[in-house]
Amino acid sequence: MKIFIFIVLFVVGLIWATLLKNDAHLFQPPGVSQRLKVFLTTNVAETRDKHPFSELKTPVYTLSPTDLYQKMLQSAINLDWQVVENDDDKLTASFIVQSVAFAFKDDVTVRVNAMNDTQSSLYVHSQSRLGRADFAANSAHIQALLKGINKQTGSF
Repeated sequence: MKIFIFIVLFVVGLIWATLLKNDAHLFQPPGVSQRLKVFLTTNVAETRDKHPFSELKTPVYTLSPTDLYQKMLQSAINLDWQVVENDDDKLTASFIVQSVAFAFKDDVTVRVNAMNDTQSSLYVHSQSRLGRADFAANSAHIQALLKGINKQTGSF
């Protein structure tokens, strides 16, 4: 019985540590239960206008679409993401992100959307190749990319 309790506590601790490492924002709206439900049952994350998680709402930048695209590519390269393909005309790119711990591979697709000549938004979709739960890894990929872009633009 003690071994069983130890194993359960170890697994729960490992999951909790992974969620914290992946910056899951567990205590932000819409709350711990909703976030855990998502992170423990899905293997995809994406930005969208009315996303319930503030860190995954569609980011808007005061940059031309081309400038945002270049900053996005540079951020992905700085993160050591593998470029699968990029289309300068369509302002899209696809990447493979490999986790450090278990070498899992996730696919990230990014599209820059022109709002006007000086404003652009970013659609980012990150999906794990394996498993049904990502423990917030895909959300972490998106946040890392946005943080890199924000660092380049001076936006925080």
